[in-house]
Amino acid sequence: VYRAGRLLRHFLHQKLRIDEVQLTPEQFFILLRLYMKDGQTQRELADKILNDHPNITPLIDKLEKSAYVQRTNDAKDRRSFLITLSPKGRALCESRVPLIKKERARLFKGLTDEELKVFLSILRRIETNLMAQND
Repeated sequence: VYRAGRLLRHFLHQKLRIDEVQLTPEQFFILLRLYMKDGQTQRELADKILNDHPNITPLIDKLEKSAYVQRTNDAKDRRSFLITLSPKGRALCESRVPLIKKERARLFKGLTDEELKVFLSILRRIETNLMAQND
């Protein structure tokens, strides 16, 4: 799992050229999560990405400073901000998503749908077990 994670991180830097736009893999992942569902709170993003609320704030701060995201007041909760993609952030994601799809097809080549389903189920179970240790 660790080795696969390192290889994926290397892929992000090489294939997606995120280092050219001075983003970390974690920052880019936040952009992708917003691309899939825009207008999330920091808490929602932290739960899905890091399960670490304090660490997501500096990531979003840097994305906002670089004009990839915007913070707006959450009409449902005045204590929260909604994080949305800026046009610059959306353009970056749209330019990289085809590369991600192409690489995903290459990574999963030769796996049946059932094998992929089992693989993802095992990864989720490992993640759940790891997160349960933090409680």
